[in-house]
Amino acid sequence: MKNSFSPVVFLAGVALLVTACHPAVKDPKDPKFVVAEKGDWQVLRSQLDSEIAGYLQNTHQTPEQLGPQKMPILETLMLDNIVFKKLMLDKAATMTFKPEDLAKDEATELERLKGPLTDDQFQEKLKQANLSLDNLKTHIHEKVLIGKVLQAEAFKDVEPTDQEINTVYLQNKDRFVIPPKVRASRILILVGDKVTPADLAAKKKAIDKAHDRVVHGEDFAKVAQDVSEDQYSKSNGGDIGFFQRGESESPDFDLVAFGTKVGQVSPVFQTPLGFQFLKVTDTQAGGVLPIAEVRSYIADKLRQKKMQEQQQAYSKKVLAESGVIYHIKLVDLSAPQPPANPATPGAPAPTVPSTPAPAPPDAPSSATPPATAPAPAATPPPAAP
Repeated sequence: MKNSFSPVVFLAGVALLVTACHPAVKDPKDPKFVVAEKGDWQVLRSQLDSEIAGYLQNTHQTPEQLGPQKMPILETLMLDNIVFKKLMLDKAATMTFKPEDLAKDEATELERLKGPLTDDQFQEKLKQANLSLDNLKTHIHEKVLIGKVLQAEAFKDVEPTDQEINTVYLQNKDRFVIPPKVRASRILILVGDKVTPADLAAKKKAIDKAHDRVVHGEDFAKVAQDVSEDQYSKSNGGDIGFFQRGESESPDFDLVAFGTKVGQVSPVFQTPLGFQFLKVTDTQAGGVLPIAEVRSYIADKLRQKKMQEQQQAYSKKVLAESGVIYHIKLVDLSAPQPPANPATPGAPAPTVPSTPAPAPPDAPSSATPPATAPAPAATPPPAAP
């Protein structure tokens, strides 16, 4: 789960008709101005502005960065987002779902969002996002309902075939290359930045003594538990798991780790952390992962792509046939869009989402929209140890 606690953006691209302004409040910038309505629900300017602000905050952009050409596009996308969500909830209200299924899915989603956080840490995250647990549960309930509607009406034949999986694998073999890895245990004596010469000598003497104990036959794990000052590994007998080059604290560490044979103990050496020595316990050869190890990963990416494509087509159809009345001028998103404004030197280029399909609500989450056609990531899943 990411740290940003804002409801996810719901996006869709479709040109929509404009009607006369709502008679109650005539200023389109007034927070109470009705920007869209259907039946017994309305979308106020304040709601639309809140969606826009959330997107800009989560993408670290400002209206000035986007400029006067891009802001109307973003406004249209955000309004599509709100309207689509309301239309999906209207559909859900006409459908029958088993309460126990909804409760199970909502509990699963809450646990996913909470992740490894303790109850206190989770409450603190909610507080930082100005979001109560009840608010979060409402978002989750809506997300589950919209997901049920999409499953029933939008998604058809999303499971990838063996041929599709094999094709992606063959076309992306270079993305499934893993580097060699080493597994090691270490004993570390920390050396601070302001250590005196006398302290440095004492620490060197301590690590040399520990090294002698191991070399003369004492169990490495026992010596690590007795001596090592690496609080993350000493309780595991010094084991620091598998790692590849570049993941450690210094090139010197990699040089020793990858230059020591399995079962051997390295000499004492120094890195920015302090004095230490290693025992290499295992290695993994690098190379291309076999398709059996990445099949489920590829299948998941293909499944997501199919669902996004189907969801996009479905959302356009629903919005076009919705009968929603709009009271602000919207952008024709099917027309060519203006290029982004030049970015300030040293700053990321401003971006407006390019009409991906709407997504069910997700909170807490990032408001950055997903890619319209995901491909296998550049970093594939690691091989099993």
